[in-house]
Amino acid sequence: MRFDIIVIGSGAAGLSTAIQLARYNHSVLVFDGGEGRTSWVPKYHNLLGYPQGISGKELLRLGREQAQLYGAEIVKSQVGRIEKTEDGDFSVTTSSADYRSRYLVFATGLTDYQPEIPNRYEFAGRSLYYCLDCNGFEFIGQKAAVLGHSKRTILSAFALLDYTHHVFIATNGQPLEGREEYGALLKEYNIDVIETPVERFQGTPGEKGKLKVLSFQDGSVREVDAVLSTYGTRANSKLAQDLNVEVNETGHIVVNEFMETTVPHIYAVGDVINTTQMLVFAICEGVKAAMMIHRSMESKRQRFPARGE
Repeated sequence: MRFDIIVIGSGAAGLSTAIQLARYNHSVLVFDGGEGRTSWVPKYHNLLGYPQGISGKELLRLGREQAQLYGAEIVKSQVGRIEKTEDGDFSVTTSSADYRSRYLVFATGLTDYQPEIPNRYEFAGRSLYYCLDCNGFEFIGQKAAVLGHSKRTILSAFALLDYTHHVFIATNGQPLEGREEYGALLKEYNIDVIETPVERFQGTPGEKGKLKVLSFQDGSVREVDAVLSTYGTRANSKLAQDLNVEVNETGHIVVNEFMETTVPHIYAVGDVINTTQMLVFAICEGVKAAMMIHRSMESKRQRFPARGE
């Protein structure tokens, strides 16, 4: 089957792209490769129009419904291979079918590197967070831990002081990089560094996903209300790289101000590009990419006959 545009990824960025393109009356196919980061966010609190918050699952459900309302097709499948054809199309292959399009949009997102703590997913998005810009508000006045052992961990601990004065670092058994460089500041701001391996998260009874303490392998515990993970992310850009799309040193797809990659007719939006992990940016990037694609395509209007024809 052939479409005007294929969007790979069905998170907020991909669905936003598809909705706008479908409203431009283009044929659009979206590949839904399974649950991404948005799907396990319990509540988004900074999205305009949702004062009580909205869950990631509900937001994506509404987004799929909206895209399909305007005619976009959504296929639940992983993309296995993409090739450029001799006539300039892109051939997209899954385990069961082949599809073609003139334009591609990568909205493949990120994968978080997780802290090696067995029960981490019980708390992810509820009291274990990955983005300080997104969730700094949740740390206000709380007992906070920063997980990690890099300089980024230290800088994130300093940044958390804008929200709370109760901050410590847990390196989970690893030596802390930059401790000599920042040791004096860590001491000045009373930020303890615990290098003992973490045994597990312990929750508050009766409150799902609400942290109470971190327990360590030496039997010690530390009270904590919220945790920031600083292990970083991996950009899901392999399919794009196979098409010789340029990525930066962290694997994020490089785009210009119009969301164009270095390969003609290929665009990228959302977390897979190196901007920010905030949902509102992903939505805006999707709309921008759709606008730029629409403006770059040949007009679909039929020529009206001249008088007398």
